[in-house]
Amino acid sequence: MRKAREIVALACAIAKGPGMVVFGGQMLNVVLDDLVRLRDLMVNRVTLPLTVGANAYGPFALPADYLRPYDLFYQIPASGGATASSITIFLTPVTMEQFDAEFKSPSISNYPYEFANDLSTDAQTWSGGSQGVGTLTSAGNLFLYPQSSGGLTLTHRYMKVQPQIVSPESSDQVPWFPYDSYLITATAAKMMEITGDDRWERFNAQAEMMLKPYLVQEGSEQQAVKSVRLDPRHFHFQKGLKPTKAAPF
Repeated sequence: MRKAREIVALACAIAKGPGMVVFGGQMLNVVLDDLVRLRDLMVNRVTLPLTVGANAYGPFALPADYLRPYDLFYQIPASGGATASSITIFLTPVTMEQFDAEFKSPSISNYPYEFANDLSTDAQTWSGGSQGVGTLTSAGNLFLYPQSSGGLTLTHRYMKVQPQIVSPESSDQVPWFPYDSYLITATAAKMMEITGDDRWERFNAQAEMMLKPYLVQEGSEQQAVKSVRLDPRHFHFQKGLKPTKAAPF
């Protein structure tokens, strides 16, 4: 795999702007950031345990590199809580508005089956004490519903934000995305927009075509087939019965 400075130099040469490597470095970071923001790549997926205590809806602080959720699940403890049973619960993501509208009472607790993320700037935590000051230490908060009747350890999978390469035009760092040909072509296309090269549209289309087979082989869910299912908050088995610890839905 090529170093960042090599990718930038090749892209600038293709775009006929060899003296514009500083702009080329910025464009390489833009290309990498687009991959983070617009694609669900496995290389950007993180798995972390989330331990929650009894009788708590949250908030639970999210990591600083948190971008968006992938899934959240846990195994229902067996009788007595010593070991896990064979039942795995995947929590349903809801909006903060839907979470706020749920009925909450200190006397009501169960196994959680919904979660909501507050990723607003007000929910972020910064080392400087106010938004945008210092270093981001928490990207927001996570909430569970209903409050757990006991301690649980959940598995939280999420998509993370990749840090930008510092001075990529002179950096020996290898970009986290391993497909060099795509990075060169996509960066060159963005450089052509700066230099006024009419080939930029063709190179953009070429970069997109190069990316498609990679996404399929890599497992990006942009190309995966998904099953359509009913909203489990409104359609669930045993609908006429009250939720219990054995059947929380």
